[in-house]
Amino acid sequence: MSKIRFGVNIDEAPEILKWADYDAIKDMVIQCEALDYYSLWVQDHLTWGKGLNGEGGEGNVFEAWTLLSALSAVTSKMKLGVMVTCNSFRHPSLMAKMATTLDVISNGRLIFGYGAGWKQDEYEAYGFPFHKASVRLKQMREAIIVIHKLWVDERASFQGTYYTVTKAPCYPKPMQKPHPPIMIGGGGEKLTLKIAAELADGWNLYGASVETYKRKVDILTKYCDEYGKRIEEIELSWAGNLILAEDKRRLNKKIARYLKENRIYATDHKGIVSTYDNCIEKLQTYIDIGCTHFVFLLQTFNEDKESFIEKIAPSF
Repeated sequence: MSKIRFGVNIDEAPEILKWADYDAIKDMVIQCEALDYYSLWVQDHLTWGKGLNGEGGEGNVFEAWTLLSALSAVTSKMKLGVMVTCNSFRHPSLMAKMATTLDVISNGRLIFGYGAGWKQDEYEAYGFPFHKASVRLKQMREAIIVIHKLWVDERASFQGTYYTVTKAPCYPKPMQKPHPPIMIGGGGEKLTLKIAAELADGWNLYGASVETYKRKVDILTKYCDEYGKRIEEIELSWAGNLILAEDKRRLNKKIARYLKENRIYATDHKGIVSTYDNCIEKLQTYIDIGCTHFVFLLQTFNEDKESFIEKIAPSF
């Protein structure tokens, strides 16, 4: 089995950094690299607010690729990615250039996380057309094809329903050969998983229970079979909250505090809640399904990131 990897998603950590400035985010990232976390992720949103109804959105939300580029300069080991890039926000020709630039300046550390977008109020507030899900997914598929061509072809040409490029160069080429790994995020069973089987090197699902994760992996495996591809060719990853404590009493107190601070929702933690003793067993249930890469959101994981590396990570 491949080595199990652990990453962190700074989620721009608004709750714990109180709408942080860049220096606070940078310091957190430097700490995570010093602890030998494998990967660093940011999220691709323009606001954390409620869009057109005017609720929230008052704090700092940094543009994902600009922020990731800056963080690449203060790190040297961690893989870097956006979890996940919203296809609707950037034309694939520009996205290909941005990604290859980051791969070069980071010395080949990019994991190219990509998705179709989902947050309708954000689209509407900023003037992006919000098409139905099937259209957004078909746009994403074409965009990945365009980006791949720009990365590997001397001059890329593509004529699709949504995107067209004609003898377009993209230099410099990515540092990683033949290109950075493409990771698709999402669990849509009719289109997303099918596109992942066709085009992706990695796949991520956010906040899924073991039962849901297994069902999605089974469907992804069937699609891989249709494309003549082995599921082992795709790195399977899981992202979400990891809420830890030494015992159940402390765990319950932590959950109550997080609920009060609005770090998690009362009805759905979107993650793993565990004492230290049980955490290894819970992670192993995902590993048994095929997951080899876990990404924890620092909004709930930050205060446990050191103890996790000391007490839990060595078991894997």
